[in-house]
Amino acid sequence: MSAEPSESATPATPGARSTCSVGRRKLSQFFPVPLSWKSILPFVALAAGWEIASFFSPRYLFPGLGAILTDVWHILTTWDLLYQGLVTWGRLICAVIASLILGIPIGLTMGMSTQADEFVRPIVKFIMGVPALNWVIIVIIWFQNTELRIGFVLLMLCTPITIFCIYDGVRSIDRKLIDMVSSFGASGIQHVRLLLWPYVKTFAFTAAKLNIANAIRTVIVAELVGASAGIGKELDLAKNVFDMAMVLAWTLIMVGMLLVMAKGIEGAERVVLRWRSETRARA
Repeated sequence: MSAEPSESATPATPGARSTCSVGRRKLSQFFPVPLSWKSILPFVALAAGWEIASFFSPRYLFPGLGAILTDVWHILTTWDLLYQGLVTWGRLICAVIASLILGIPIGLTMGMSTQADEFVRPIVKFIMGVPALNWVIIVIIWFQNTELRIGFVLLMLCTPITIFCIYDGVRSIDRKLIDMVSSFGASGIQHVRLLLWPYVKTFAFTAAKLNIANAIRTVIVAELVGASAGIGKELDLAKNVFDMAMVLAWTLIMVGMLLVMAKGIEGAERVVLRWRSETRARA
């Protein structure tokens, strides 16, 4: 905001200002946070503190940054290890998509029907109250297939978030719009297609973003119990030999997965909801 008066005060360099603003917009498309010293400095301080601690502690407590980055490179260039990461990434993507497929219809139904809301809401709240570790123990008893166990745990933790996001979206629609659509004799399907779904799309993208973070924290817990492939299995192996550098390398890989998936959803959101950008531009 403070840069605008200085730019207007120097009208002799509009080309430079235009080039600079275009550059900033392009950078913001690739980085999830603004590039500034305020956002970078905390990580620089953390890295420096960690590196200093590595000089005075054993490797299994505080490995040096060089060892961590070496293990990250080893993961990315070794197919057997990279495959473990891709397996976990695939599980995350499938879980987020499945939670949207299941949660959106339930959220729409709860928002449209008071009876459905009163019946389903207590069940969803109960499911949300069960900790992830409890679900892991339950699925070990229920299911024999590992993928079914992991998928069930992720669904139980992600789907309720989608349900309540969509539900809140439906409940926030202006009642006058609902009455207007009903006055034209719209059927239930037309009501959803013409009013509810276009309105709650933004809430669906919000649910997807929340579920990415939720799933990436949960999938490791699920994979630690009996998974034959995945990052959870590799973390368990690293734990058994006190390889802290490899544990942190996998942690950085998972943070990278989170950022890439978040940027992918944000890109899809800009395409699907491009009318919002056009509205801001006209304003």
